[in-house]
Amino acid sequence: MSLVAHYQSLVNLPTAQALCMWIGLPKLASYWPALLALAVMFQLLRLSSNALSSLVLGARFDVLTPRQKYDWGIRVVSQVHAIIVVIFAVPIFFKKELSTDTLYGFNSYAAGVYTIVCGYFLWDICVSISDVKRLGVGFVLHGIASFGVYILSFRPSLQYYGASFIMFEASTIFLNINWWLDKLGLTGSRLQLYNASALLSLYFIVRILFGTFMSYSMFKDLDTKGTQTPVALYYFYRVANHTVLVLSYYWFYLMIVAVKKRFPPARDARLKKTE
Repeated sequence: MSLVAHYQSLVNLPTAQALCMWIGLPKLASYWPALLALAVMFQLLRLSSNALSSLVLGARFDVLTPRQKYDWGIRVVSQVHAIIVVIFAVPIFFKKELSTDTLYGFNSYAAGVYTIVCGYFLWDICVSISDVKRLGVGFVLHGIASFGVYILSFRPSLQYYGASFIMFEASTIFLNINWWLDKLGLTGSRLQLYNASALLSLYFIVRILFGTFMSYSMFKDLDTKGTQTPVALYYFYRVANHTVLVLSYYWFYLMIVAVKKRFPPARDARLKKTE
């Protein structure tokens, strides 16, 4: 049996189709095998990333602690996911089925992109829960909220707006680079300064400005045209969206504090030299 035929046999499982209908996600029936496979693939990428990083970076990577190597692998997965989904999400804004029906339109291309996103956040939830004592509950809530919103796109619901929030991941690319520069001994370097500037600028644009604006637009649509959205689902969107936005504002504050520590104003630096 070919891979395509095997995949289709999983899609056609009566139990799987009935379950997707029962949980109110009928469109998920065609994508759930890929979603689970992607979550596993992200884990395999994390497990293999250390060997590849050691091969490429040599001693610079090998001197890291086991915990740092573990975090390095997580960053590799995050980076691969961010680059892929940000690029693939752009065409979603131009899909006629979605732009003409921003709340309930469905497009198979968008569903494919959201399958990747859901697979990643399913993996992310598992990682965050397994390391919750160190990472904190905020990462778990962020993963659950993000997974919940994107899995609900298979109702279908809010496929158009989903692409807007994928744009958040554009800042993740520079956040990961900043972390890698720290671990490679380039803290405070000119390269990190340029990266930090790009990170803060992009984070503010895509998460704070664009994210807040699209959240307002989304709930304006839901309030005026969301007749097919159950009340409980509407409030789930509210809670999930506000959770992600509040965390984004808080993390932006933390990033500003971190950048100030790495790059003190020139006047402060001169004062330290004269002391």
